[in-house]
Amino acid sequence: MALLAAGLLAAACARSPEAQKARHLEHGDRYVQREQFREAIIEYRNVLRFDQNNGHAMRQLGLAHYQLGELAQAYQYLLKAQELAPHDLNVRLKLGTIYALSGKLAEAREEAELILAREPGNTDGLVLLGSVVRTPQETGDAIRRIEAVRAQAGDSAKLELTLGALYLRKKDVPGAERAFLAALARDPKSVEAHSALGSLYLGLRDARAEREFKAAADLAPAGSLARLKLADFYLLDRRAEEAKQILSETIQKAPDFLPAWRRLAEVMLGEGKYDESLKAIQAVLKRSPSDLEGHFLLGHLRLAKRETPEAIQEFQQVLKLEPRHAPARYQLALAQLQAGNIQQARAELKEATSIAPSVTEAVLLLAQLNLGSGAFESVVEDLEAFSVRQPRVAQAYALLGSAYIAKRDPGKALEVFRKLAAVASNDPLGPFLMGVALRAQGKPREAKHEFEAALTMAPGYVEPLAQLTGMALAEKLPDVALNRVTKQIALQPNSGRLRHLLGMVHLARNEPGLAEGAFLKATELDPNLVDAYIRLGNIYGASRRYDEALARLDQALKVDPRSLSAQMLVGTIYELKGDIPKAQQAYEKALAMNSRFAPAANNLAYLYSEHGGDKKRAFELARLAKEAAPDDPRISDTLGWILYSRGIYHQAFGLLRESAAKLPDDPLVQYHFGLAALKVGDKQSARNALIVAVNSPGSFAGKDEARRVLAELRQ
Repeated sequence: MALLAAGLLAAACARSPEAQKARHLEHGDRYVQREQFREAIIEYRNVLRFDQNNGHAMRQLGLAHYQLGELAQAYQYLLKAQELAPHDLNVRLKLGTIYALSGKLAEAREEAELILAREPGNTDGLVLLGSVVRTPQETGDAIRRIEAVRAQAGDSAKLELTLGALYLRKKDVPGAERAFLAALARDPKSVEAHSALGSLYLGLRDARAEREFKAAADLAPAGSLARLKLADFYLLDRRAEEAKQILSETIQKAPDFLPAWRRLAEVMLGEGKYDESLKAIQAVLKRSPSDLEGHFLLGHLRLAKRETPEAIQEFQQVLKLEPRHAPARYQLALAQLQAGNIQQARAELKEATSIAPSVTEAVLLLAQLNLGSGAFESVVEDLEAFSVRQPRVAQAYALLGSAYIAKRDPGKALEVFRKLAAVASNDPLGPFLMGVALRAQGKPREAKHEFEAALTMAPGYVEPLAQLTGMALAEKLPDVALNRVTKQIALQPNSGRLRHLLGMVHLARNEPGLAEGAFLKATELDPNLVDAYIRLGNIYGASRRYDEALARLDQALKVDPRSLSAQMLVGTIYELKGDIPKAQQAYEKALAMNSRFAPAANNLAYLYSEHGGDKKRAFELARLAKEAAPDDPRISDTLGWILYSRGIYHQAFGLLRESAAKLPDDPLVQYHFGLAALKVGDKQSARNALIVAVNSPGSFAGKDEARRVLAELRQ
């Protein structure tokens, strides 16, 4: 009985919280010694279930995540560990390193100074200090402090490596090389020294770079950044297969090393191998479900595959983990644009640029959106500030100058475009845009000179040639326009875009047959010229060759399935052909692409109203079109006629009067206005409008009724 009681007591003790906590701690420490960090994390998390403030578990969790490269997770545990044990220098060192890697240099420097205050000769503290210098004065101070303890550092290569990095900041390349070689002399098996020399030689385009990166990778453990650097070297050298081989070997030998999985996912994504990229990303998220970079990569993948809602969800997940992640804000903006949510995209870009004002892609995309929406002052304000911070970004000057052109300040635009030409002297965009500004200033001779200069630099550059032909046509010199395009085609006979411009010149000369030939040649040379197919559709539609028109528009939509112009013209062709159901279907597809596309909403409203469709939807579509394009007289006519049909005569009269004033020669519009005017008692306006309608040479639906009503008014 006593033995049984003792056994029960022992079992109870083994199941007690303290005993379980001790067992998990012991297992966790054993896993850390074996460098099995993933298993160690599980054990330490179990400890926290019993003791949320266990300092040892908190510290070890932070260090384990740090070793796995999971810095976001490491940070939260290390910060708590620092609160529990403020004098733990290793915790402070890792926190300082994370601060440095995330760009929080002031916080990293503070940690380094706290370490050095307690241990002035602490090698790791000096290394951290050397990694966060910002000014020449701080660089010199760090060098002096390291030199002061260098002799006592023994065989440690760390200080030599830090000195080498500091010399690089001073642009003293020979000094840096001497320091890195000294580090190797102290420790021939130093992975960091070989990597540093590899990076130095890479910057110098020295063939010894590969040797050093390979030496570092051979010396390092399987799951190490040194192997990742070797893969990156091969990628930079356009040796993708060798890079993939290194990454594949790394993840086979060290399957928990997430940076290798991430890089492999990036490489596969860049090659368009989406399934293989997804497998690598899933491997990351299986091992670390909250991995920020994993979700970021998955968002990239979804965006590339046009799985827009899923992409938005992934980037939002990243922002839940790190709200100030500027690249995720930028990618979320791209996803919102892909979904057609321009306002949300603009909001994300504003947030991204407020977090990181020098993120070039976000600044430029926001400027493009603001330029497109007419927010010219915002473009000027943002890009003037940006070009001070980054004065050599050519596209910033292109957008800034375009904003000044839109503000009708061509003089200021010319100044900006001259800066563009200075920073990108071999780019024909500079002289082309200078020509645009000079033309806006009313200086055609100087403008033509710049356009010709752009064409000399790039004979296939269509935009300056389009300006020259446009100027010739405006000057009533159609032969000059034609000859100038023909001359350029002789220089670039295989340019589809130049043939497209030739077609546009023939259209301006009212030569549809020659235009057709030019557009056909353009699509032969460049099958991706969507506008050439659309122009052919217009030509064939005007000559009642409806099936040929639809065939060309089908080609346009195969190249760009979201081409609103092509989809809209499909609806128009079917309407002209008399196939109202297919016309309605085409306009519905256009609205699916852009729910506020006024032309499609207007035409669809009219068809539903006049051909036995959904009258309520017709009214809603017409009202939507009016909101989207309030000054379009044809939209006013459609909405007014629908209101007339519903017996709302006074509102109809106002809209139709507006439309008739802007389209005085359109018989159908005058007919609609005439009937509405009669309903509100304005017989004189009704008579005048109906006379125009009846006397028109063409026919339209309602012409007989117009004659009848006009005859009654004359009695």
